[in-house]
Amino acid sequence: MCRICGIETKKVDRKKVDFYILSPLDQENACFYIPTHNEIAVSKLRPLLTRQELETLVHSPEANRDAWIVDENQRKMRYRELISSGDRAALISMVRSLLRHKQSQLSAGKKFHLCDENFLRDAQKLLSAEFSLVLQIPADEVAAYLQEQIEA
Repeated sequence: MCRICGIETKKVDRKKVDFYILSPLDQENACFYIPTHNEIAVSKLRPLLTRQELETLVHSPEANRDAWIVDENQRKMRYRELISSGDRAALISMVRSLLRHKQSQLSAGKKFHLCDENFLRDAQKLLSAEFSLVLQIPADEVAAYLQEQIEA
């Protein structure tokens, strides 16, 4: 999670190029430069949600869809796509599905696959920084917040 601090022009191969200056919220002394003309990189930048937008999103039909895919290979491919997309509603749906599946596996005395555990961790990590900021709760409480919303 970064904050855009400004735009700076630098010379690259004798050409002037504009860069967004991004400062990670969790690292005071670090900064990243993203070329303003790089459509792929710029498309990944998105504004922080408001609390109302986040709560609406959590209860939206898109976030409440069942994203479980029975075929393991198809599930891996789809979940990789979702994680790289950054689509918040799809990530929430994915987390919901993985948490439901994990609970059903554990209730049946079965193990939750390591691959699914990794996808769950990665999706929760992507959501937790933003949710923590917006909801003003510690990042380690976001998973409990999502679990509570799933059960509601």
